[in-house]
Amino acid sequence: MLALWVECFKMGLRELWRHKLRSFLTMIGIIMGVAVVIICVTVVQGVKEALIGDIRKAGKNMVFVLTQDVKSAGGVRGATMASSNITRADAAAIEAECDAVLYACASHQLPMQVVSDTNNYNVPITGVDASYTAVRNWGIAEGRDLEPLDVALPRRVCLIGQTAQRELFGDASPLNRTVRIGALSFKVVGVLEPKGLNPLGQDEDNTVIVPISILLRDLLGIREPAGMLCSAKSDEQVEEAVVQIKELLRQRHKIAEGEKDDFQVATLKEKEEQARTISNQMTLLMFFLALVSLMVGGVGIMNIMLVAVTERTREIGIRMAIGASSRAINRQFLIEAGVISSAGGAVGIAMGVTGATAISQAIGVQPLMSPLIIVVAFAFSAGVGVLFGLLPARRAAALNPIEALRHD
Repeated sequence: MLALWVECFKMGLRELWRHKLRSFLTMIGIIMGVAVVIICVTVVQGVKEALIGDIRKAGKNMVFVLTQDVKSAGGVRGATMASSNITRADAAAIEAECDAVLYACASHQLPMQVVSDTNNYNVPITGVDASYTAVRNWGIAEGRDLEPLDVALPRRVCLIGQTAQRELFGDASPLNRTVRIGALSFKVVGVLEPKGLNPLGQDEDNTVIVPISILLRDLLGIREPAGMLCSAKSDEQVEEAVVQIKELLRQRHKIAEGEKDDFQVATLKEKEEQARTISNQMTLLMFFLALVSLMVGGVGIMNIMLVAVTERTREIGIRMAIGASSRAINRQFLIEAGVISSAGGAVGIAMGVTGATAISQAIGVQPLMSPLIIVVAFAFSAGVGVLFGLLPARRAAALNPIEALRHD
């Protein structure tokens, strides 16, 4: 039995080689379908992991607490004022009373003009407590971090990001040099390590960080921050931290049961899940679009195999006359269809792997080549060939030997 299958396979290869151009053109649909499946899935999965990696870089087990229903107020020194439902005392209470929370850091940000002795540049100014870099998992490249006394006294000191450093000081070291923000001068005591772009495409390194007490009172003339950043003690305790923060803030803000919160709580885990869900949906959509290409390739195989049956009618009649069974004829044409689709699948895999690697490198992500998707794509391409080869094979097997011998 095995010998019969091997002989049929050899005959199929000879027939396909005899019509090389036609066989190749038939395979194009399968080649493109398999290549598109591998490229789409590999690149989208690479983009998903890169996006999740960027989200995780934002901070360690972070929980965001933001004020809600902010009301606009009058301006002081040209800055936009707002009243906030979040207080610095809330942050201190969360850090002290919530067992699942390691740090809670009040935070407020707005863009302002920063002037050095060589340049001036519009930079987002972030007012924070001393635990900010710990929450953000952000190291210091030069100098020192903000200290609790910097916030408590408060001292006019600041940390500077890599982009802001480059724009304000060029290649020179900014340590112990002075920048002016509004009417106040600040001494640069530390340079932050590079962080890069966040998932929204904003440059995290374009920042100047100052003690929140100075930003709120002296630069903006307001009392409370717009929100806070908290860090759970572990990744497993993020949800527990969210529950504890909500319960404590509702108690401190005297919110009755059934009333709406006057604050918002969000986590990086939620953003991770959103990124993962969207990427998986895109992968599935592209996978099905690529399968359409495979189906089109299968129709091409069926068309060519029907033509082959017509061209080889006399050959089929001769084989039947010397004893070939209908099953053998059926098997012959199925094998030929399977060889076309399998060969197309193999070429498509090579093109897909090469294309996925090139595209991933071009957009700056790591290609995630899944052996499973390669196996699935190849198996599906071979299956499409056999499926669409069934009709031509049955038509060939159903020919009347006498009529087939009379065919010119």
